[in-house]
Amino acid sequence: MPVQTDGDRRSSPRARVDLGVSINIENTPAIPVTALNLSASGIYCVSKERTGELTRVDLVLKLDDEFVIPARAVIIREEELPDGNFGLGMFFTSILDEHRALIAELVSGTRTGDRA
Repeated sequence: MPVQTDGDRRSSPRARVDLGVSINIENTPAIPVTALNLSASGIYCVSKERTGELTRVDLVLKLDDEFVIPARAVIIREEELPDGNFGLGMFFTSILDEHRALIAELVSGTRTGDRA
């Protein structure tokens, strides 16, 4: 169930999700965030804390009890939301190919559940 519009210029299809994610910025405690959409190339999350555009982060996505995906990303967009939280658009800069493929399968709805 990718969410993509005709005018969308993203290179990867994106799907709405509701995932718990934690991000780590060098020398700071982990920040819990909520992922709202996901693609093989990046993720959009909501955070209670401002992080700053172009900040490099380590993140961990917990897809379910079986799949935990570590990745590195850079925050390419940060926007203050009406509720005082911050929307963070992140681009994956380092993620294992098999994890990127798993995300692509989840987004496209083709995951069989047998991947490791």
